[in-house]
Amino acid sequence: MPKKRAGSAAVPLDRCFVRELAGETPPTFSAMEKLYGLATQLYGLRPWQLLDESQLTLVRDSASGEPCYCSIMGALGEVYAMHAYIGTQSLRLFRKMEAEEITEAGEFFASQHSVYVDFVPRAELERQDRELLAALGHPQGRGSASPIFRAIRPGYHAWFVTEEEAMTLAECIRGVIVVCTAVAGHESAKFWDQADTYPMVSPAEGAEPRYRIDLVKSILPAEPPVCPVQMEEEAVLQWRRQDYALRGVMELDHILTGIPIGKKSERKACASIALAVDAESGIVHAPELTDSSVTAGDAVAKVFLKAIQSSRALPKEVHVRSQRLRDCLVPVMEHLGVTIRVNSRLPALDEARSHLLRQFNEGFDGG
Repeated sequence: MPKKRAGSAAVPLDRCFVRELAGETPPTFSAMEKLYGLATQLYGLRPWQLLDESQLTLVRDSASGEPCYCSIMGALGEVYAMHAYIGTQSLRLFRKMEAEEITEAGEFFASQHSVYVDFVPRAELERQDRELLAALGHPQGRGSASPIFRAIRPGYHAWFVTEEEAMTLAECIRGVIVVCTAVAGHESAKFWDQADTYPMVSPAEGAEPRYRIDLVKSILPAEPPVCPVQMEEEAVLQWRRQDYALRGVMELDHILTGIPIGKKSERKACASIALAVDAESGIVHAPELTDSSVTAGDAVAKVFLKAIQSSRALPKEVHVRSQRLRDCLVPVMEHLGVTIRVNSRLPALDEARSHLLRQFNEGFDGG
């Protein structure tokens, strides 16, 4: 990213992305100017020539106190970016991606919490990015890489940064600059020799802005327990009074599609589908389309109860794909006297899933 800037620039506004961040606090122009300056400095260091994706830098977010795990992308020459994964759950997600345990976009967006700067060709810029970069005096030549600043929240696609997210991203970029400078100046710097140990960058005391690097061991805590679905006692009694036949097996699942839903000028949620399918006949019972505001357990329980009501029958068994979903649904199944098992193979549901996703993708591609 060349240091020379274009001579003409758009008149800067007090705040950026005001329409896109309605109801939130848009970043000030001065905050984005600071962010742009740090991004320019980072790009100039060519950090992807110094670090690989697994060599994380830790920075503690001054606003939330959450640890941010900063990863540099670009060693393969395909994408040039710095992603800061916020909190231990995001570190868990990063580790799963490293181990190639996450292969679908929906699963990635469901639990991702991060801020990032991505250096892209001008042709890939959104209108809002072009306007901001013009106001900042960014060079407009074809060969110049252009920084874009984004945040990803659990259950949502990437979107423009708020004031607080811009501050977090600035702190993270500065931390990576400090570590890259140390690595470039001292080839013997061995910050990642020990397992689960990373350099943490913190402000040092004193009048001048200085930073210190401490080695910190970061061990992931156990995954948080699931929240079992609760049924009101009155609802349980009503269901028990129903004289439903008992037959067959029903397959249940919660599908994280990654398909964006929302207006053009707002943050896009990721659509999820709760699905109930009769294992023998393949009949699909009224799938439920939800977003991240509804938990997987609640969405699947709702579809299951609707399926019972419409078929006038209780399954002898329910099969789900994961232990976590089973744990969510156990109270409901116990109330109704239904056995629930984990089964990695759900053939009827998988066929329905493929058909539904194909329909959804065709619908979105067609506008």
